[in-house]
Amino acid sequence: MQNYKKLIGSISIVTFSYAASRGLGFFREVLLAKWVGVTQFADTLDLAFIIPDFLFYLSAGGYLAITLIPLMSSKKEEELNEYFLSLLYGLSIVFVTFALIIYSFRNKFAGFLGVESIDYFNEIFTPIIFSQVFFFIGAILMSYQYLREKFIYTAFAPVVYNASIILFGWINSSTPENTVRGFAIGTLIGSVVGHLLLQIIGASKSGLKFNVTSPKFKYVKEYLFVSFPLVVGQSIAVVDEQLYRIFGSILSAGSVASFRYARRIALLPVGVIAQAIGVASYPLLAKLFKNNDLEELNLLVRKQLVYLFTVNGIIMVFCILNSKFLIELIYERGAFSTQDTLRVSNIFSIIAFAIVPWSINQILTRSFYIQKKFWFPVASGSTITFTSVLFLILTGSKTAEQYAIVITFSLFLYSLILLYTVKFGETKVFNKSMGMDLYKSSLVLLFIYLLLSQFLTNAGFMGALMSLLIIFLISYASIHLLKFKYINITKRK
Repeated sequence: MQNYKKLIGSISIVTFSYAASRGLGFFREVLLAKWVGVTQFADTLDLAFIIPDFLFYLSAGGYLAITLIPLMSSKKEEELNEYFLSLLYGLSIVFVTFALIIYSFRNKFAGFLGVESIDYFNEIFTPIIFSQVFFFIGAILMSYQYLREKFIYTAFAPVVYNASIILFGWINSSTPENTVRGFAIGTLIGSVVGHLLLQIIGASKSGLKFNVTSPKFKYVKEYLFVSFPLVVGQSIAVVDEQLYRIFGSILSAGSVASFRYARRIALLPVGVIAQAIGVASYPLLAKLFKNNDLEELNLLVRKQLVYLFTVNGIIMVFCILNSKFLIELIYERGAFSTQDTLRVSNIFSIIAFAIVPWSINQILTRSFYIQKKFWFPVASGSTITFTSVLFLILTGSKTAEQYAIVITFSLFLYSLILLYTVKFGETKVFNKSMGMDLYKSSLVLLFIYLLLSQFLTNAGFMGALMSLLIIFLISYASIHLLKFKYINITKRK
C-alpha cells in the first residue's frame, strides 16, 4: 500500500508538469497555426526536425531513463556518483561529435528532402540540430533524478522549453517565414535553459556531486551494449511521426503540417495522462521487479493498462465525434483557413484512434525494459515499421488520409503484440480477468460511438458539450454496473 501512495504522489507531480507542458505545447501549435497556417514554411519546420529527432532517438536519448535506471540500480551507492559522471561526460562528447558531423551534411539532407529553399532550411536546421545536444545531456541528468524519485526539476524542463519557443515565435511573428525562424531559435534557447542548466541544478539537489573525472570507456561500452537494441530499431510509437514527415513530403504542400497539427492534439491526453503515469511509475516498476515482487508488479501493470485503455478510449471517442469542431475551435484563425480545418480534421479523425495504442505503449514497453528485455519490443516494432514502409512504397501514390490509416493500424498491431507477449517470470500480464475488462471497455466505447454518431457528430459547441456529458454518464454507469476487476470507482468488498 505504501508503494501505491508514493506512486500517486509522483504521478501527481509528473501529471501536473506534463499538463502544463502539453498546455503550452498546445498553445504553441495554436499560435503556429495562426501565424504560419498550413504552408510550406510549416512543412519546413517539421522537415528540419527529421534528422535531429532521429539522431536523438538513434542515440537512445528518448529512452535514457529506460536504459540508465536499471544500470544505475545495479551499482553500489559509493560507486554511483563516479559511474554516472563518467557516463555523462563520455556520452556528451560522443553526441557533440555526432551533431557536428550531421551539421556538416545539412545541404545533402535538404536536397534529399526536396525543400524549396536550401538556405532557409539551413537557417531552421542549425539551431534545431544543436538543441538536440542539450536534450541528450539533459535526458542523462533527468535519469539520475528519476532514480532518486525526484521529479520537480525534470517537470519544469518541457515547460521552459515550450515557453521559450512561444516567446521567440511571438517576437518574430511578423511573417510566416520569420515565425518559423523564431520557433527554431526558441528551440535552442529553451533546450539550453530547461534541459541543461535546470537539470544540472536538479541533479545537484538530488545528491549528484559534480567533479572533474575522465570518461571511462567501459561505462560507455556498457551503456551502448544495453541501448543497442534501441539504436538499431526504434519503437513504432516514435517512428510514426518520422514516417509521415518523410512520406508526407512527397504529397502536396502542407501535408506534413496537416499531420503535425492533428497529431499534436491527439498526443495531448497521451502526454498528460499516459506518459506521466509511465515516467512516474517506472522507478517503482523497476524496484518491484528487482525485489522479485512479481505479484504486486503484475497487479500494478494490469491496473495501469486497463485504466489507460478505458480513460483514453473515452477521450478517443470524444475526439472522433467532434473532430471538425475541435480543429476549428483550436486552429481556425489568422493564416489557418476553413479549408485547412477540413483538411486537418479529416486526418485528425483517423489519428485520434492512435490515442489508445500510444497510451498503453507507455506501460507495455516499460514492462519489457525493466527486465532489460529490449530486443523483442524493438524487433517487433521495427518489423512492423519496415512492413508499413514497404506497403506505402509498393502501393504507389496515396492520400494523406490513407497514410494516416496505415500508420495508425501499425500502432494497434504493435500494441497487441506487446500486450499478448509481456510477462514477469512465468506469469503473463494479460490474463482472463484483464481480457474481460478490456472487452467490457471496448463494448462500452463502441456503444457510445454508435449512439452519439447518429445525432452529435461535429454538431458544434453544444453538440460537443452534450456528447461530453453523455459519454461521461454512460462510462461511469457502465464501469459501476459491469464491475471491472481492475477499475475501482467505488469501494467493494
